[in-house]
Amino acid sequence: SGLLKPSVNVHLAVCGLPPSSAPHHHLQALPPPSPRPSCWEPGRRSLSKMRPGWDLCPPLSAAALGTLDFSLLYDQENNALHCTITKAKGLKPMDHNGLADPYVKLHLLPGASKANKLRTKTLRNTLNPTWNETLTYYGITDEDMIRKTLRISVCDEDKFRHNEFIGETRVPLKKLKPNHTKTFSICLEKQLPVDKTEDKSLEERGRILISLKYSSQKQGLLVGIVRCAHLAAMDANGYSDPYVKTYLRPDVDKKSKHKTAVKKKTLNPEFNEEFCYEIKHGDLAKKSLEVTVWDYDIGKSNDFIGGVVLGIHAKGERLKHWFDCLKNKDKRIERWHTLTSELPGCGGALADSGNRGGRW
Repeated sequence: SGLLKPSVNVHLAVCGLPPSSAPHHHLQALPPPSPRPSCWEPGRRSLSKMRPGWDLCPPLSAAALGTLDFSLLYDQENNALHCTITKAKGLKPMDHNGLADPYVKLHLLPGASKANKLRTKTLRNTLNPTWNETLTYYGITDEDMIRKTLRISVCDEDKFRHNEFIGETRVPLKKLKPNHTKTFSICLEKQLPVDKTEDKSLEERGRILISLKYSSQKQGLLVGIVRCAHLAAMDANGYSDPYVKTYLRPDVDKKSKHKTAVKKKTLNPEFNEEFCYEIKHGDLAKKSLEVTVWDYDIGKSNDFIGGVVLGIHAKGERLKHWFDCLKNKDKRIERWHTLTSELPGCGGALADSGNRGGRW
């Protein structure tokens, strides 16, 4: 044919083998290519047109950061997102001894970082940590599941310097089916930039879990302030010292105010307090329940964090919660509500002017 045929020795040299390392009469077949990448998550949109449905690992420099195994479960009925951090493998060494002191931290994006930060415990001197730790976000709504993304970062704790970033991954929550656990095994990636257009989300004031029950025995409305989540930070330390006030309006005698205890330095306080308003069931349709969350300050006005009004003139979930309470006597009905930045009935003022000198 006029074409030169390469010798067996040339073939061996191309494969990186010296001519003497294999018999001259045949070539050993190369193993077949792996059917899928080692870091693979079913169902993700592919970066490769050749293998739809598979995600290729990041470049080798990023793959060297390590892998992370975790699972996510959205408990729709209880508005909770459970994040189980299982283990990591082959983490990048960060310390002089060739090891690391790894921990995992979670953030919901978009959102203020301290308000929704969760983290695991730190494991010492290992590149292959096993946590088996479940971290839970409360107050997660169906809307959050559509528009929010979970950022999972692996970091190295350093007692004498700033903690160091190892790698991260991000999961859009819309990939999760309600009440179904989804398991992931991924390669960590280098730090990704946060979209600056999401800064509007920092204006979110937080959520509050309220229970309502009309008690026939007590002839009154029982209002439970259970907990808050993802509250706005009002203090210089990045936290707040929150408490909650409730009023039943209109309040002619000005006797309807109730207050919870103050919870120090937290954006996710648990109150578990209940107040009783003595009122006939038939009169509730004329009333509105005003709930406000405040940051307690010593020596100056307390800062308004956010509020919500439930009642016959409210809308959406706030109206439905009130209506369900009226319809179901002696049944405790618990719902999450998003706090708004307007102070009910006060023209949007943002300070508790009646609470000077740290009185609340």
